[in-house]
Amino acid sequence: MRLRVRLRGAASLVVCVLALHANEADAGLCVLLCCNVANAPLSFGTYNPISGSPTLAIADIVVTCSETLTVGSVTVPFSIDLSAGSSGSVANRTMTGGSTTLPYNIYTSAGYTTVWDNTTGVTGSVTITGTIGIGAQASTTVPAYGRILASQPVAAGSYSDSLIITVNF
Repeated sequence: MRLRVRLRGAASLVVCVLALHANEADAGLCVLLCCNVANAPLSFGTYNPISGSPTLAIADIVVTCSETLTVGSVTVPFSIDLSAGSSGSVANRTMTGGSTTLPYNIYTSAGYTTVWDNTTGVTGSVTITGTIGIGAQASTTVPAYGRILASQPVAAGSYSDSLIITVNF
């Protein structure tokens, strides 16, 4: 059985803002900051329901920001939330395959202790550093850790779910 959770990000969305550069003595200096969010699908591959081990997968969410007029170093903080998907519950996400569901979840770390939710999410930042007068960009990658618990009684088939990635700058 092939399992895939599509983390639907805004891969082609670019968010741009005209911002006051906080590091400059000239309070009137503004720069144009643009950020782009991209993601890879979280694919569990083949799930074996009689295996005694959980099935794990990792997908990357990449946040890239650029500054059209670099005036030193700029840090762009962000937070990333993940929707509940088709289950309607971040605590109990499920993939569907026909009329059958398969429980899974997405976690904030490889320790699989904190479920990645749609309110607290994960925070991070991108720091852009460049030569004065020349635009620069920087990226950061935030991994999403997926896990299906072992020994789930499901029929063979293809299971999927779609989540919405929300990035707040």
